Amino acid sequence: MATGRRSAPGGMLLLWAALLCFPGSWCFSELLFVKGPQDVIVTRRESVVLDCQAHGDAPVTVRWMKNGVKVPENDRISTLHNGSLYICEVGGRKGEQSDEGFYQCLALYKYGAILSQRAHLSIASNR
Repeated sequence: MATGRRSAPGGMLLLWAALLCFPGSWCFSELLFVKGPQDVIVTRRESVVLDCQAHGDAPVTVRWMKNGVKVPENDRISTLHNGSLYICEVGGRKGEQSDEGFYQCLALYKYGAILSQRAHLSIASNR
């Protein structure tokens, strides 16, 4: 009788099972940015789009931050279906806070969240 250890044929099966995703199992993909926001300079009353496209297990939700605070959406500022932020008439209307500042997008999914790099939106002075 041999006393050496034999490798179990199920060992390879176990490896394959660890690499496959089954419903109800702990298998997930990484959340990552496909496109992130970049610094931009715009003139007052110009429209701008700050890019943010994230990829991961659906559903992925994108929220925008300006200077560390959630960006409130309104008739002038909205998140597009791809996650990018659209600002109509940059600069703000009378009585509104300026749109100038540092923007980041926050992508969330069922396993966690990631925060993009900061992008500075600057308003060019009219000279």
